[in-house]
Amino acid sequence: MNRFFIYTTGAGHCRSLAITAAMLGMMLIMVLVMLVAPSHARMLSGNGDPVMKRAIDAGMDADQIERLISRAQGRNMTPEELHQILMSAISLAEMDLPYNMVMQKAAEGLAKQVSAPGILTVLDNMQSSMVHSADIVDPWIGRPEVQGLIEAKKGVRTTVEAARLYRGMLLESVSYSLQNNADDSLLREFLDEVASTKNMEKGDLASIAAGLQALSEMPMTRDNPGLNARLLIGAMNAGFTASEIRELPHAMRSASFHSRLPMEKIAGSLELQLHENIPAVQIMDNLFQGIIGGGPPGFHVPDMHPARESGRGTDRRPPVQSLLP
Repeated sequence: MNRFFIYTTGAGHCRSLAITAAMLGMMLIMVLVMLVAPSHARMLSGNGDPVMKRAIDAGMDADQIERLISRAQGRNMTPEELHQILMSAISLAEMDLPYNMVMQKAAEGLAKQVSAPGILTVLDNMQSSMVHSADIVDPWIGRPEVQGLIEAKKGVRTTVEAARLYRGMLLESVSYSLQNNADDSLLREFLDEVASTKNMEKGDLASIAAGLQALSEMPMTRDNPGLNARLLIGAMNAGFTASEIRELPHAMRSASFHSRLPMEKIAGSLELQLHENIPAVQIMDNLFQGIIGGGPPGFHVPDMHPARESGRGTDRRPPVQSLLP
């Protein structure tokens, strides 16, 4: 009886060891898969995949490519479709143009389960607008006064690093406005006017980039583009931050909604406040609250509220409409 008990106990112990070993083996395989998977894109380039090799040679972020590949594989996208999507970004990187917008939009399309042809249509538009942006930005950024501004604002960066950073910001903003159907000549005129104003003395290339983006979102861009450009340049000269400039189109729409006044009246009031040197934060609060002089019969202008600086530029940015269906 004791021998039988020892025998069965020993057998059970062996089975337990076998099960434990099997579980450890499975866990080891899972760990190896997790370690090997992130290097899949680099392995592809090493195995002669021409698209991946071009991406790596163009200096693209390998981790970003890997994440996109992982999402595409999760959607069962064919290698040919994935290569086409990657080529939209690769071609920009090879021309030394920002490609992150294309990669982000591709990831957004995959997350929204947009078809590959649908994603490619949007990416082709983005690629085309970015190439066009270089024709507008590069001659302007090469001006001596702009180069002097970059030099003055480079901080701890080298001049080359600062120039690359600001060029990328301007290119992305111009590309955004072109995709929103902003007129090429309006963007050029805006930059020409900026270069001749005191904004160049104050030196804020981030605000210039914000103005280029906001230009296509201003309420009257199609009806009176010159006025919108003048308002944005006036805001920059008045010391508006980049975030305040980006939210200015939304603030003007809010002013029209709350005051029940036409947009022409809002624009006139804004221009007047800019000339009167009212602080930027106060002007923005006035717009968001609809505090505008004049109005329809019975309209009452509420008392001015104190300026509120906290939270600016975080919860009032204009909504960016997705280009994907």
